[in-house]
Amino acid sequence: MKTTEIVVIALVAISLGAGGVLAVLFSPPPSPCSGVTGAIRSFTIIADSTGYNMSQYQTGPWPVVTVQRCDHVVFNVINNAMESHGFAVAYYSNAGLELVGGGHLKLEFQTTKAGQFKLYCTIPCSVHYLMLNGLLNVT
Repeated sequence: MKTTEIVVIALVAISLGAGGVLAVLFSPPPSPCSGVTGAIRSFTIIADSTGYNMSQYQTGPWPVVTVQRCDHVVFNVINNAMESHGFAVAYYSNAGLELVGGGHLKLEFQTTKAGQFKLYCTIPCSVHYLMLNGLLNVT
């Protein structure tokens, strides 16, 4: 065992033995987009009885949004229905937004990870199934 290891173990033992608190600090890894200014990409999502942006009338995933990694994404979400709806983006905002009938909110984030991420409603309702298949493509 090295001398520095012995000193660290001794300090921890003394600190804990004296009723002290052992704190270990970890810093998060740097963002892959540190120092990168991506484009600002704004999208409007309208939730109503036809799903998100009329997804009821689309085949396959809808809506589909494509951006670049490190872009700043802004979703302007408008709930034109009377009941509450949610809006979430897998990985970036799993908790998402909750919009009361007639409400509108913004969801903003930077796309730090490439891949496909689901756009979905977080509140079960009669048209919930129409709001579960949107995609955010980050290239």
